[in-house]
Amino acid sequence: MEIFDVICIGAALIDLIAQVERHPSDDDEVFVSNLTLLSGGAAANTAYACGKLGLSTAFIGKLGQNDIFTNKIMSDFNDASVETKFIKYSNLYTTGSAYVALDKKGDRRIYAHSGAANYLSNNDLLEEEIAATKIIFLSSLRNIEPLIEAAKIGRKHNIPVILNPGMLIIDQNFDYIKNLLEQIDIFILSQKEFKTLFNFKEINLSEDIIKKKSISLFTLGIKAIIVTLGKNGALLLTTNQCEVIKPLKLERVIDTTGAGDAFSAGFIFGLVQKLNLKFEHLKSNIKIGNFIAGQCIQKLGARNGIPSRKELDIFLNNANKKI
Repeated sequence: MEIFDVICIGAALIDLIAQVERHPSDDDEVFVSNLTLLSGGAAANTAYACGKLGLSTAFIGKLGQNDIFTNKIMSDFNDASVETKFIKYSNLYTTGSAYVALDKKGDRRIYAHSGAANYLSNNDLLEEEIAATKIIFLSSLRNIEPLIEAAKIGRKHNIPVILNPGMLIIDQNFDYIKNLLEQIDIFILSQKEFKTLFNFKEINLSEDIIKKKSISLFTLGIKAIIVTLGKNGALLLTTNQCEVIKPLKLERVIDTTGAGDAFSAGFIFGLVQKLNLKFEHLKSNIKIGNFIAGQCIQKLGARNGIPSRKELDIFLNNANKKI
């Protein structure tokens, strides 16, 4: 069986993006100036980006059987050379969708209907399929049981497992998702997700607070934690080191949808090149993640701004010249 660079497991959805002047208040109505239909879903976005960056990529998730949304998702996967043979199908549930309201500042509100994606089960996961990869990436699925199963298979075969949870997982609270956290190696989450996980009310978290709270995560066996900080970059923590990696300066931000998914793809690209978790290597991977995320948010949608492998190579060559 072919060995993939990465297998991404989670939701593949359709995003309906409404562009608005402002977000509505209670019992309010706003005009939608443009409505766009795009393929989405966090794990699917990361798979698409990995494929576009030239990685050998497969996706595992559940779609509705031959509905209109499924056809769109499959077509877009094919465009990025993402392997779809492991995808499962439901006759009972339709492909999920997310409704995204995006204002002129780039701020968004998302309402996610998981649909068939949430009914991926342990029985859908075949060990020989999941073990045929260098990296396992898990993301944003409210039903965490198949993610736990996939992570256990990863541990069994010494395959690094990355979790980028999304709010659908984080909202289920620390104790509930602990079984999943115990099976992963790298934990990538946003500052908001970190605050929600530990029930913080502060607007901004200090580096010291993040370091203190991360001790409980390292106790579970997690080897590296990356907290994405938006325009401030990303904070990398291991058991004995901590550093903020600054982002690239951008001329404009159009749409932050999918920024975290793009970041994960860039990070995965770096990790595949050299599968070790040394701090300096992880820093280099985060810089690639920052670049991919920065390109993503300069265009509408989670995928339109993902650079090609050629564009990434130019960035890497320029970065190496500066060292």
